[in-house]
Amino acid sequence: MNDFHHPEYNLKRWVQRCNTRDLTRFAPLHIGDTVIGWVPKDHLSRFREHHTVFGVMDAEVWVQGHLNTPAARTSAVGEVLVEWEKRGWVSGWRDELYRVSTRFDDEPLLLVERAAAQLLGICSYGVHLNGFVQKPEGLWMWIARRAKDRPHYPGYLDHLVAGGLTAGQSAWEVVIRECWEEAGIPESLAQRCRPNGFVTVFMDHYGLIKRDLLFTYDLELPEDFEPENMDGEVEDFELLPIKDVVHLVAETDEIKLNCNLVIIDFFVRYGILTPEHPHYSKIVLGLRAGGCA
Repeated sequence: MNDFHHPEYNLKRWVQRCNTRDLTRFAPLHIGDTVIGWVPKDHLSRFREHHTVFGVMDAEVWVQGHLNTPAARTSAVGEVLVEWEKRGWVSGWRDELYRVSTRFDDEPLLLVERAAAQLLGICSYGVHLNGFVQKPEGLWMWIARRAKDRPHYPGYLDHLVAGGLTAGQSAWEVVIRECWEEAGIPESLAQRCRPNGFVTVFMDHYGLIKRDLLFTYDLELPEDFEPENMDGEVEDFELLPIKDVVHLVAETDEIKLNCNLVIIDFFVRYGILTPEHPHYSKIVLGLRAGGCA
């Protein structure tokens, strides 16, 4: 019996939060017959201003049909987003493009600025890595603390390595790159990381739709390894016994939102969270209940 069975522990809240949305407050965003995103209905006037790029009718939005190639859609929508950034409607501009597709394996229908992903309600792809150490007394996990100048979740706890999936790069390429940039993990060591599938998020997040598909990886690190941040995005690192990570996930909101799902998935796979938990099946099903594929 493990600590998760303590009556005050509540893991179900994370799958509930990450799958809670009221889509009646949002309008579907289409390319042809395909829904690619969800935009707040109170933002529809913004789309109407750009009638050569977007059509709006009966609480639906679509990319105009004359933009009939990915390149044409990327260019036209990109120009709109640049204007919206100048007007303060897109914050945290990254100059980094995300792919928009019906499924991860499909060709992208267009590319959009990363900072606009939630504004358009598209599915964002990313990678998250659980860095852990196996000691004689049990599992320990490396946890990062985000720098206080980060545009999102400043100062929150985070994975040792995580990053968005830039258009044109594979998940493996991104995880290897982020291993070095975020934690100073050399490629020779990063190559040992093991892919384990994904978790998903589909939620109403501060009035926008947040949709994530996060590819998960595990990397067992040597006991003498010390992470070192290379890109200024991390304030510090701490190696915690797994019981302390259990406490952080189950009893606090100190960890960045979507990281909790990835860590819970780790708990399931390593037998830390077991079928004896009263909400086991709901939790496991909820890890991949979102609308991304």
